[in-house]
This record gives sequence, structure tokens and C-alpha cells, in this order.
Amino acid sequence: MEVSQTSNDIRLTYKSIRDGISISERNRLSSLISENVLALLESDFKGANIFLCYYPFGSEVDLKQLYSILLQQGKHLYFPKCDKKNHQLYFYEIVDLEKDFSIGSYNIMEPKSDMNLLTDFNQSIISITPGLIFDKKLNRIGYGGGFYDRFFEKHPEIISIAPCFSNQLAENIQIESHDIPMDYIVTENLVLKGSRS
Repeated sequence: MEVSQTSNDIRLTYKSIRDGISISERNRLSSLISENVLALLESDFKGANIFLCYYPFGSEVDLKQLYSILLQQGKHLYFPKCDKKNHQLYFYEIVDLEKDFSIGSYNIMEPKSDMNLLTDFNQSIISITPGLIFDKKLNRIGYGGGFYDRFFEKHPEIISIAPCFSNQLAENIQIESHDIPMDYIVTENLVLKGSRS
């Protein structure tokens, strides 16, 4: 119980820090992070075609600039729908960043239900994964629902890239046994690579 309370306190602190970034600065930093993620993809994952993405919510890093480029390159982009009852994520393909979304769980933009559901995970897939706090060991703390941890536990072969602002990156964070580390963390000024990189 104590660990959970500590995690929640940390979440509130780091969300407040991230929320404190001005919109103009957030847009500037998001653009730099988009460029850094794209450079990583072009150097390490040139042949990758399937990407699991997220739609920015609140003060999250906004990667729509990156998504537009990937769509222009003919890549397949899938975005999550949350199954709140079963705490699962299901990913649906989108082809239009303006028209293919509607407001879903937690007031987050989700793909419309008539989009193509990703069912074949026996292929090279890269997940661009959101979170609240990360550390230099590539640990991640999300929003507390465990959706991504369950997903990566079920699909450990998927490569995870976590974009974040540098003020979301701590030296060391206390994690729980079910928390799954990222393969890469990308900020506006650095790229961290994990053991699978």
C-alpha cells in the first residue's frame, strides 16, 4: 500500500511539472522530440512498417508531426482503444489523423470502432508509448491503470520507444514488480537505449 501511495504522489508531482510547461514551449519541445524519434527510426528501424501510437492527451508530448510523416511514408499506424472492464488495450489502424478519431475512455481520443483491428502480432512492431515518469534505467510509471504493462507482458517481442520531456526523466524511480521498462527513451536532447537495443 505504501508503494502505491508513493507512486501516486510521484505521479501527481510529475504531472504538475509537465502541466507547467507553456503551450508554446510544449509545442517546440514536441517538435524536437518528433525529430529525434524519426532519426532513431531511420537509423535503427528503417524497415519497420507497423507502429502502435498514442493520441496526445493534456500535456503529453504531441507527436502528430511524426505521425503525419510516417503516414506519408506509407507506414501503418495503430492507436489504442481502452477496454476499461478488462484493463486491456486494442489497437486500430488509422489513415487520417483528423477524421478517424472520436472521444473515448477517459476522454482520450480513440480510433472509431469501424477501423481495422490489429490481430497479427507475429511481425515486427514498434510501440511509441506514453507515460508520466521515466528514469535513466528506462523504467516507466504510467497513469496507474496498468494497461501498457499488461500489453507488454502479453507481447514482450514488441519494441517500445517512450517519448518524454526532459523534466519527466528522473535519475531513479521506485517501480513495482509488474512495471515493464522501455527499450528506448527519447527526449528533446537525448536518446537512451536499453539492453535490447
